[in-house]
Amino acid sequence: MPSRDIPTVKLALVGPIKPYRGGISQYTTQLAHALRNSCALTLISFKRQYPNWIYPGKSDLEPGQEDQKDQQANYCLDIFSPVSWLRAADRIAMDGCKVTIISWWTIVWAMPFALLAKRLSKQGISCVFLCHNLADHGASKLRAWLSWQVLALADGYIVHSEEQRKQLEYRWPDKPVLQRPHPIYGQFPEPTGILPKRGKLEILFFGFIRPYKGLEILISALDRLQDSEIHLTIAGESWSDPHELQSLCQLIPSVDLCLGYASDTESAEYFDRADIVVLPYLSATGSGVASLAFHYGKPILASSVGGLKDVVIDNQTGWLVPPGSASALANSISRISRADALACRPHIERFVEENSWSSMSQDIIDFCGTAQKS
Repeated sequence: MPSRDIPTVKLALVGPIKPYRGGISQYTTQLAHALRNSCALTLISFKRQYPNWIYPGKSDLEPGQEDQKDQQANYCLDIFSPVSWLRAADRIAMDGCKVTIISWWTIVWAMPFALLAKRLSKQGISCVFLCHNLADHGASKLRAWLSWQVLALADGYIVHSEEQRKQLEYRWPDKPVLQRPHPIYGQFPEPTGILPKRGKLEILFFGFIRPYKGLEILISALDRLQDSEIHLTIAGESWSDPHELQSLCQLIPSVDLCLGYASDTESAEYFDRADIVVLPYLSATGSGVASLAFHYGKPILASSVGGLKDVVIDNQTGWLVPPGSASALANSISRISRADALACRPHIERFVEENSWSSMSQDIIDFCGTAQKS
């Protein structure tokens, strides 16, 4: 039996990692750390991730951490350099990897990842797509079709929701699919408690503000309630006109609008003050915000869509409402108390224990054996 100190499995992982920011980067970074404990890992990331005109935020790098790179990673992929895509495949082959895990979340990288997968396949290397999304949120029929063309190149898939698994199994019944809940983030700092709780209920909406996340539904629900004892904190960078959001927020009595990318330290304080985290998404796969909420022991009030309904269990880890219904959301908020939120904590702690990064990485290593080319 081989020693656990000498990894015998060789895998490659492709995706954004720190100092790139956002949920996909945080995910890939944590997964890479976990995989390194059990296998020999070749980690491929980006030299340039997006054209400036595509990314609406101020920067796709963590503020103040631009130079804090993983010294074991190869930051070689450039959106504008096909040569870099081919060289990445050759580096993976040179390192002796048998399976490559490619992070898939946006059509922007369709051509590079398609070329990468084809190059790897010619060298006898299997490709497993780790699907954060099957297609971009709100994608047109053409963009969705292009996404499926790229996904067809995979030898297997890793997903976080039953809905995604069923779609992939329907299209490619002979290809293996691993379904696992989004692992729980554990790298975020402890809060100091500098933000005291207010009123009878503290609600947090957190993360990038994009149309599919349904923030307008939440604001409409609170407008119906008009309860000054219910406090809403909106913390995140808006991908649309912030002035429209500011106008909407004037409809509700108690709101803190904290526009801009929240640092890990700031995030800890926002989650610490919250009683519940609300995810009124119109569509969803797995959710990094849900993982972060559970890390801080906070229950989630969410729309019953995508991967959210796989992890939010009524009256245990949170509550579910129909998507797009401001009245249903308002009714649910009006019935939740601070005591109800605290009562969910034991269930959340159990969920956290069962969904660690180490267990996720071991399942991935085992799964890659089934997806490997013969």
